[in-house]
Amino acid sequence: MLKKILSFGFSFSILSALTPHVWAGNIMEQIKETGVIRAGYRPDTVPFAFVDDDGKPIGYAIELLELIKEETEARLGKPIELELIKITPSNRFEQITEGIIDIECGSTTITWERNKYVDFSASYFASGTQMIVNRGSQWANAESLAGAKIAVIPNTTNETAIRNFAPDAEFIFVESEEEGWQMVQDDEVVGFAGDGILLQALKGEVSDSADYEIVPEFPYMIESYACTLPLNESEWRNVVNYSLVQYMQGVVVGVPESQALYSRWFGVNGVTPYPIETMADYFQGIVNGYQWIPIEGRY
Repeated sequence: MLKKILSFGFSFSILSALTPHVWAGNIMEQIKETGVIRAGYRPDTVPFAFVDDDGKPIGYAIELLELIKEETEARLGKPIELELIKITPSNRFEQITEGIIDIECGSTTITWERNKYVDFSASYFASGTQMIVNRGSQWANAESLAGAKIAVIPNTTNETAIRNFAPDAEFIFVESEEEGWQMVQDDEVVGFAGDGILLQALKGEVSDSADYEIVPEFPYMIESYACTLPLNESEWRNVVNYSLVQYMQGVVVGVPESQALYSRWFGVNGVTPYPIETMADYFQGIVNGYQWIPIEGRY
């Protein structure tokens, strides 16, 4: 009997060590006590979050998380570690609702349905659902996609958008952008539906990029990206929004550090070029919804 008790106790201690700690209190109190922000990221969403040749997470969203960490340190008056935890499209919201991560930033779109279970930060990017297809394909500018075999990640806003436009298409579910893109290159599907900015990044990675195009010119549906947060954590959301709005305001008014951050990923020589003037207009609309943050030497 004693052996069974000891065996059970040993097994329980191992299980406890392997099970992530779920905090029941205020997120800011948790971060203050643990000294850690647990942030989720997807490793396959270039240029928002991905891994370099050494396996280190990098990207636009990773840098935004660093800004959030810095603001958290300033408010708590102590060093904070940013712990990056790999997530997937299928478990990202569950990781938030179960308290495994405190925040997720990447290419997640704000929707009313999702907002029933999680909160969202201020939006820091906008894209839209499009398809990548072979250049000159009969499906490139077709008014109907009935019968077309289209790859898409399930339970995403991309699936919703493409289904609304092409209810009679044949949908092939994939687990990642890379898998859907590979199916297009292998001619297993006529197109892969995803966020336009992510499709541009995928297209830019191949030597025969001119053989493919992203359609239609105007997306099937506009997507506003934001960080995902636990529900009803207003103090934590305030820190996150302050960090993001301050950055976006910096892009709008020409703060060198803010514009340099944007340009590293979306500039002319960035990973996925996207005009800063266009995004600055989008940022201006977001910033207008918040109190202006004083910037030394400017306002």
